[in-house]
Formats: sequence, C-alpha cells, structure tokens
Amino acid sequence: FDGNGTVEQDDFTAIAENLCVLWGVKEGSAGHERYIDLFEGAWRQFREAVDNQDPNHATLEEWIEFGDLYLVNGSEQFFEKYVTNVAKEIFDTFDSNHDGYISLDEYIDLFMAYHIQVRFSAKSYTKLDLNNDDLLSKFELTTAFEGYFKSDDPEAPGNWLFGFNQTRKA
Repeated sequence: FDGNGTVEQDDFTAIAENLCVLWGVKEGSAGHERYIDLFEGAWRQFREAVDNQDPNHATLEEWIEFGDLYLVNGSEQFFEKYVTNVAKEIFDTFDSNHDGYISLDEYIDLFMAYHIQVRFSAKSYTKLDLNNDDLLSKFELTTAFEGYFKSDDPEAPGNWLFGFNQTRKA
C-alpha cells in the first residue's frame, strides 16, 4: 500500500483510514474503530497463516506463498473461511447504503481505498456484473473472488477484480 516493498499491518490500517475519510467517519468514533478493527483483523488472519521470522512485515514472496499454499492449493475449509468471508466483509463494507448491492460509485470507493487506479473501475465493474443489471450482488462479488483464486480460465470475470484483467497487460 505504501510502496515500501513489504506488506504490514499499517497497510491494512491505511485502507481503513481511507474509507473513513471517504465516508466522513470521524476518528475516534465507534464506526472508525469498527473499520480499523475489521482491517487489522484481516492482517491478523494473514499473519496467523504465515509462519515467518518477522511478525510485523511480509515480503512479496511470503504474500505469494500464502496465496499459493492457502488460497489456490489449500483446503476448501481455509478458502471458505478466509476468501469467502473476506469477500463478504468487503461487500458489507462497500455497500455503504446497505441496499444489498454495490453500485458503481461504491465500487469506485473500493478502488480509492485500495489505491487502485480508478480508470479501470467502470470496465472492471461491468465484467463482474454477471447478470448485467448495473449492480454487484454479494453472489457476484464472491464469485469474482473465487474465480480470481481458483479459475484456470484467463477470461474469468474474477481476473478483473482489481481493476484490470490480471492475465493481460493493462
């Protein structure tokens, strides 16, 4: 997140703080603490799964190893616990008006919070909208996460999850 070459708790906290700024959630409020706890909890889940020498940082190699061992080739139970729950939490977080869908504006908030180039958001959103109703359901987002980690199809919609098809040049 901060470009220092490692993944650390501060990266997860920064995403939560970005969301609070985007949505006008005041520092020190119950909502602010909820978002900080949510993203720091995701960091703790990752750290529990990775056994390394430094509990405060993870290298790119460790991040990729985690993805390969636990998400791509790991047990379905861990995948369900980690990926599906994270997808549901992300959905619930970015469905800011709580209507059961993520609108394009809410999806753009996701891009801004994660520092993903916003220019990719509309095309990505269209690719993830499986029923073409101009809304992302929890099912569609969860399906995208599952496809991102599990599909061998280079054209799978999940390859657009983070703004552009990961199998093609941006």
